[in-house]
Amino acid sequence: MKLYMIRHGRQCSNLCNVNVELSHEGHRQAQLTGERLKNYGIQGLYASELIRAQQTAEHISGCLALPVITAKQIEEIHFGDWTGKSDRELDEIWGDLRRQYREGETDVTYPSGESGQSCFKRYEEGMNWIINDAQEKGFSNIAIVTHGIAMRAFLCGVFGIPFARRGLLSYSLENGSITELSFEKGKYTLERFNDYAHLELYDELLRKHFK
Repeated sequence: MKLYMIRHGRQCSNLCNVNVELSHEGHRQAQLTGERLKNYGIQGLYASELIRAQQTAEHISGCLALPVITAKQIEEIHFGDWTGKSDRELDEIWGDLRRQYREGETDVTYPSGESGQSCFKRYEEGMNWIINDAQEKGFSNIAIVTHGIAMRAFLCGVFGIPFARRGLLSYSLENGSITELSFEKGKYTLERFNDYAHLELYDELLRKHFK
């Protein structure tokens, strides 16, 4: 089975993990991603229940003529008390914890939220549900709209990378990027990571402009 993991388009707020709609750029990213996936033979389309993932999936759905199947457990890592805070507030209140995350010193647990390991366990359950559902429906190629840090935690867990190092899996995991996995005989292999070739002609859509 081929799994195309899609990071949702850019949201309309840069506050920490607020459940908001896509920005104008996010809608464009999602549409371009959907256009690229037209020739991939996608048979099933799954998405996190968060608004930015659902709206991204709606654009892809329009391009592929597929319904969106919601999978709650693949939502973003739970940031706990960090949710809704600006980078400035986070640095002022939790500067040391932020440094630990950036430097990969420890598997940071967000205050009242999740660690990389706990996120992985929850996310893995969601992926198992998706794969079982896809197999029951006879799908061999599926797209999954999900979130950046949660996907990093999942990849760490699957491939034996220390969860403390999850922040080093791409400094800029682009919104609308494609990460391709194969799943055969109960094992994952990574075929591509953070592929955003469909966005490269549009510099304004790249993550370096999201501050």
